[in-house]
Formats: sequence, structure tokens, C-alpha cells
Amino acid sequence: MRRFAFHSYADAYHEVAEYMDFYNNRRIHSSILDLAPNEFYQRNQTEELTIKEVRV
Repeated sequence: MRRFAFHSYADAYHEVAEYMDFYNNRRIHSSILDLAPNEFYQRNQTEELTIKEVRV
């Protein structure tokens, strides 16, 4: 079975929801002070945070 072959829409939905939770709540992002996006958002509501400069 391939990694992204799902048996049903519900299986696919579950995997996407798990990844979104991981990405927004547990995965740290170096460009936003090594915080998860939700943590950065919450802290930015009460204190002024300066993000790192991103060069392209």
C-alpha cells in the first residue's frame, strides 16, 4: 500500500486533520522564533514579537 492511498474520505480527512494539528501546534518554525504557529499567534497578542528576517 502506498503512503497516501486512503480507503475512504474519512481516512484522508483524519490524516489531514492530524497533520494540521502537528503543523500548527507542535512543529517549530525557525522564522517565528522557533515557536509553533499557534503559540506565536497567542504570544503576539500580548507582547510584541520580532520575527527573523526572511531572505529570498
